[in-house]
Amino acid sequence: MTLLRDIFGTIAIPQEVYQEVTTGTHPAAQKVQTATWIEVYSVRDPQKVLDLKAVTQLHSGECAAIILAEELNANQILIDERAARQVAESRNLNIIGTIGILLLAKNRNLISSVKELLDALRAQGMWISPTIYQKALTMARES
Repeated sequence: MTLLRDIFGTIAIPQEVYQEVTTGTHPAAQKVQTATWIEVYSVRDPQKVLDLKAVTQLHSGECAAIILAEELNANQILIDERAARQVAESRNLNIIGTIGILLLAKNRNLISSVKELLDALRAQGMWISPTIYQKALTMARES
């Protein structure tokens, strides 16, 4: 989780995402609550989140992240889910996903292997298409 801090310094998340990731017993829940490099924001116009959700059928957290990115004029938005990426892209937001984060980390010598981490993510149930998986390994010079 500190890769995000190491790459970006601080990150902004909407209150909706904070609530999603700090609920339950997942080990990351406590880490997020105590991470001083994560800034939690409420969107200025909650109606925009509701409107986006109604039009796109995305989850509240994804909608709030998109609206917050627009409000903050964010450099990038971290989204992995395909439908949410398409909506963010249609709104001219600069998107990065987990694989992009891993590639940045490898390029900055923060990690030694993208493959190991991708394999671990797959083992934990994250779906990564075979084409994207191979493309990531090629970009990381690990294939």
